[in-house]
Amino acid sequence: MKKYYKIIFILVFSLFLLSGCGSEVNNTNNSNRPANLKDINGKVIEALVDDGKVLIKKNYITDQALYVNYVLDDVQVGLIALKDSKGEIVVVVNTCQSCGGAPYAYFVQVGDKLQCQNCGSMFSIDELNDLSDDGDGCNPIPLDDMYLTDEYVVIGTSQLDNLTDKFQNWLGPKV
Repeated sequence: MKKYYKIIFILVFSLFLLSGCGSEVNNTNNSNRPANLKDINGKVIEALVDDGKVLIKKNYITDQALYVNYVLDDVQVGLIALKDSKGEIVVVVNTCQSCGGAPYAYFVQVGDKLQCQNCGSMFSIDELNDLSDDGDGCNPIPLDDMYLTDEYVVIGTSQLDNLTDKFQNWLGPKV
């Protein structure tokens, strides 16, 4: 019987060591920051808003993430704009449908993918135009009201206004 207790103790202790004890972090300034947080790469800008629409200049958008922040009542709602492998413009809301509301529920570009900094889920940039918006997925939120003009990506603000609760504690890329 003592042999089983020793085996159980060794297993539990090993799991404890493998999990990193849950206290190690990369950033000494913020003890709640996840240890595997990726650096934000790309440019961060404040959205241009005109007549209830967010406008993003198309010539700003490249294959590198452009983080666009729409501000409503002192809450920054994040967007990510970039081009997929075919050169098509992709824009999504920069929070995870499932994790939204968590401080680190934002995506950063890692090669040809976006990775949620809260749960670690990764999504191919080429798949972002085909996302479901049923609210159950652990993926960026697709936009309901977006179209392209010759010069701009135009995004309606009503959907963004309804998502501000997911950005109250958000620590994603800010201007």
